[in-house]
Amino acid sequence: MSKMNHFEIFDGIVSWTLGISLVVAAIPHLENPYYFLGSVYAYQMVSPWIGQFVVMILPVLQLILAVCLIGRFFIDAANFLTLGCFLVFATVQTSAAVRGLDISCGCFGPGHDSSIGWFSLSLVYGLLVLSLIRNSIFLFTRPCPTELPSVSS
Repeated sequence: MSKMNHFEIFDGIVSWTLGISLVVAAIPHLENPYYFLGSVYAYQMVSPWIGQFVVMILPVLQLILAVCLIGRFFIDAANFLTLGCFLVFATVQTSAAVRGLDISCGCFGPGHDSSIGWFSLSLVYGLLVLSLIRNSIFLFTRPCPTELPSVSS
């Protein structure tokens, strides 16, 4: 197997893993937006107006990113935006943990009432690291143009 095939296999596995995790998180938020809104407010980080905006946009963004990751549409942009999402999720959960908030992470809806702790933090950081590795490999294995095109006058 060539080097490129290894990357393509790894990229496919990472894309599917990240995509499925985004779908699993988005569906309960779309099914019960009021619970999700309560989860957003429990973090005590945003105003009511911004919280409502997050609840309207985030699950839809997660589904769009998941479709792009799994369907291989705009894959580089989707991976970059997914990295940004997991970076935000990790930052928010870490902030809540450091501040000692005893709240549910709100990651997977009311059926999965997991407090912010080792499990939720390791899950979000694991997905963040996976996304970061994928983006780093892409950045450093992307072919560079050897010569810039010349402009004729």
